[in-house]
Amino acid sequence: MSFSSDLITIEKTGAVGTVWLDRPEKYNALSEEFWLALPQALAALEGDESIRAIVLAGKGKHFCVGIDLVQSGMGSHQKPKGASEAVANLKQLQFTSQFQDAISSLAKCALPVIAVIHGHCLGAGIDMITACDIRIAAAGSNFSVRETRIGLVADVGTLQRLPKILNAGHVAELAYSAKDINAARAEKIGLVNDVYESFEATYAAGMALANEIAANPPMAVRGTKFILQQSETLTTEQSLLMNGMFTLMTSLKSDDLQESMRAFGEKRPPKYTGT
Repeated sequence: MSFSSDLITIEKTGAVGTVWLDRPEKYNALSEEFWLALPQALAALEGDESIRAIVLAGKGKHFCVGIDLVQSGMGSHQKPKGASEAVANLKQLQFTSQFQDAISSLAKCALPVIAVIHGHCLGAGIDMITACDIRIAAAGSNFSVRETRIGLVADVGTLQRLPKILNAGHVAELAYSAKDINAARAEKIGLVNDVYESFEATYAAGMALANEIAANPPMAVRGTKFILQQSETLTTEQSLLMNGMFTLMTSLKSDDLQESMRAFGEKRPPKYTGT
């Protein structure tokens, strides 16, 4: 799948693809064009068999300052000329659903996604990183569920995904107060895995982790993410049954497993094909 956008760029380095939020002059504020391009960028990388892990990062001074209220947020709340209140509300719901789907594309991506955060990560920025599998941050980062402060209820994923990452007390504190927290606090409460001294160090760490993931058998990595995704809505017993069936039909039958066994016996690095 080909991909082209003025606001999001893709960079491929070996088996790792970086999705760059590329609107630095606006601190990567998410306009409608911006967030509609995100699922397309992810799909382009998913469709490339050479890519096995993804890094999400922002160019410029900040990761993301949230939704662009001028271009896409506030304007969408205006009632279309001649439209009833019902039609206007339906249009707004459709707009919100599109935004939700765009952010959910990160969570639904078959490949692991690592968020590399620096500077501001506000509002919709939190929506994005909570949809990623792993989050790491630069020391100067700050985080905020900013919607509450401006009179909105966060409605694009934060209130659904943040409780799966943090305990209830931390979620309530951040969501009710809309306060800013720094990278050290974010690490302490588990919002990010690790904190590094600079963006450059954080991005290097993200790439190193992505390459570590990419070195594993692709089918096993994708299968592991699939089970984790599906298990969110299943009981333990249901998940165990699905896990066993999935392993029987895929991992145990894969060429990658056989290659692992051969490489171990021959004392050499394995060469995986993802089959």
